[in-house]
Amino acid sequence: MNAGMWDTLKRIGLFLLSGGLAGGVFVLSIVADDASGAAKWRWTAVGTLVAFSVVAVAAYENRRAEMARQKTHRLAVKATTDLALAYNLVLVPTTERLRDLVASYAAGHPIPAGAAPSPAEDQYRTMILRSVLESAVVLTADPTASGLPRARSAYYERDPSTGDFNLKDRDGRMPPPRVKIPAVDMGGAHMNLLLTSGTSFRADGTPGKVSHLNPGGVEYKAVIAVPVRANGRMFGVLTVDAPEYEDFVPAHVDLMTTLGNVLAASLALGGP
Repeated sequence: MNAGMWDTLKRIGLFLLSGGLAGGVFVLSIVADDASGAAKWRWTAVGTLVAFSVVAVAAYENRRAEMARQKTHRLAVKATTDLALAYNLVLVPTTERLRDLVASYAAGHPIPAGAAPSPAEDQYRTMILRSVLESAVVLTADPTASGLPRARSAYYERDPSTGDFNLKDRDGRMPPPRVKIPAVDMGGAHMNLLLTSGTSFRADGTPGKVSHLNPGGVEYKAVIAVPVRANGRMFGVLTVDAPEYEDFVPAHVDLMTTLGNVLAASLALGGP
């Protein structure tokens, strides 16, 4: 018999025992009422003992439930730590190397002047972008109780001539994000800084770490933004946001970094 089955049988046994003892208290109270003299005191004492047994069983079951909750919490913390470690040690550097390899290949095999990528290549890049945006939503903030997404992802393509950022595609909760973020806006200036410096950003509520697109936090508070760039080419910025700061953890920054690297690798094959 496995541990899960044994635990289930133990819980059923405790439930039946608690119910039987509670019924015994009721029966003994009736017997004690009908008795008199020394017999009345004996039945009352037995009833009191059984009542204490009911309390003891309930306390034991509550203790088991609390220990189970603590164990679940410890497992959740360990899972989060393992996830962060996997991203830091494996996925982030692996996708960085993949991005750089693709960018190096693209630089050594440039698309002839005037030539355009084939429809199939464009379709693959569109599919990769959709997968990246959907993954950013599904793998970050938990959905609502009704199953609706709490996170909202977006990819902003940088216009090299103006420095503005134009929404290429999005996924997740409504309403949709801004269609265009001008370079002269605070948000546009911040996105250009992230892109040129190659650094990621997380708005977690600490001083200086708030959204530059939505400073008041009316629609959302938590934000993660990562640059999408490869071999000096600056494509744009990948973002994900959620209503509350607690919706994101530090490991989500590494997740977005890996997704940004995958997206950059696909865009690097699109020509100069």
